[in-house]
Amino acid sequence: MQRTAAPSASFPIGPILRRVFVTLLVVANVVVFAGLLYLNGLKDAVDASIVQIPSDELPALVGGAERTGGPLYVLLVGSDNRDNLEDLTNFGDFDGQRADVIMLFRVDTDAQTAQIVSLPRDLLVERAGGGIEKLNATYSRDPNALIETASSVAGVAINHYVEVDFVGFSAIVDELGGIDFYFALPSRDANSGLNVPQGVVHMDGSTALAFARSRQLEELVDGNWQRVPGSDLERTKRQQELIFTILNEVKRPDNLLDMGELVSVIGEQITTDAGLDFDALRDLAWDMRSFDTNNLEAATLPVLFDTIGGISYVVPHPQDAPALLTRFRAGLPLTGEAGEGLRIEVRNGNGRNGAGLEFAAFAESLGHTVAFVGNADRSYAETVVITRPGEIAAADAFIAEIGIGQVQDGNLTTGGVDLIIYLGADADYGDPP
Repeated sequence: MQRTAAPSASFPIGPILRRVFVTLLVVANVVVFAGLLYLNGLKDAVDASIVQIPSDELPALVGGAERTGGPLYVLLVGSDNRDNLEDLTNFGDFDGQRADVIMLFRVDTDAQTAQIVSLPRDLLVERAGGGIEKLNATYSRDPNALIETASSVAGVAINHYVEVDFVGFSAIVDELGGIDFYFALPSRDANSGLNVPQGVVHMDGSTALAFARSRQLEELVDGNWQRVPGSDLERTKRQQELIFTILNEVKRPDNLLDMGELVSVIGEQITTDAGLDFDALRDLAWDMRSFDTNNLEAATLPVLFDTIGGISYVVPHPQDAPALLTRFRAGLPLTGEAGEGLRIEVRNGNGRNGAGLEFAAFAESLGHTVAFVGNADRSYAETVVITRPGEIAAADAFIAEIGIGQVQDGNLTTGGVDLIIYLGADADYGDPP
């Protein structure tokens, strides 16, 4: 029997597919066009809102065609300009502006790493034309003088300049929805307006600014308010911690539209050099889209205190400062090679007298340095290790060494330590190795 194929139903498949394909292309083009219009709208809005300093006013910058690749160096300045403040409570009424924060960023887009070296505002520098002055005094003349001086101190060519004032910093934090920050003890500063409880505090812009500006920080210890010891250098470290925390809060943009919105939030609050417009900010954010704050490291230029002509200065430490800057320029770890011991502070919340000293002996047997041993403000069921944001990896490694505890990133008010250990009831190191 001869078999014949059953007649198949005839449908105009080709034309249907063509119409569907054409429709998809039209929709895709509409979406792309809408996206481009949105980005262009953001670009116009951001470029119009960013206060940009003309290139001829910042000849000390090395940017554009003059830059030959490699890491990008950005000078970030926090100004105490009060012009835009509606309420001067906790700020004081001063004319002019000073550089309250001076940080030099090294950004490596290839390695997806970033480093910060804070330059103390009271750093003794040579004035162009002769004489000496404090670093922040150069800013009071003009930003280009500060760029020249910072470049000379660090030994790098600075590519971009970013400035933010009190209002801008607060607004950026608010636009991000606030930031979470851990305080080991209730803390306050009547001068800056800071007043926060113990634990994780969700800080809005004004609270974050009060913490960043705090010079008279106090902690509640055993029912008494005690002044946190330290100089302006400790305040610099707290500002670095805030930078880490803010970067942790920033949503990593998944596409160019998210990138535009992120740039828009930041761009409206800053002053930059003319080369750092919307396109440059967006491209930099996109290039660093895989960046993790575990790859962000910060340090303050090591200094010594000095008094000249009755004026207090800090001067670069003759050995430590050049060593730090050499590592900074090379992109090497700023705090030494991995595996080196940590400086720790031990606070006994174990509930048993002597537990802090026992743990200190154990930690020293592991190669760490114990800078201080004292009592915690309360009892802890579980050991807590406080570290700076961005240094979680070192704290995790420490916990792996001691076998107990949990890590919290937050405020390390004690100067010169990497970790604060709050010993809990889970700690028993009576027989250190």
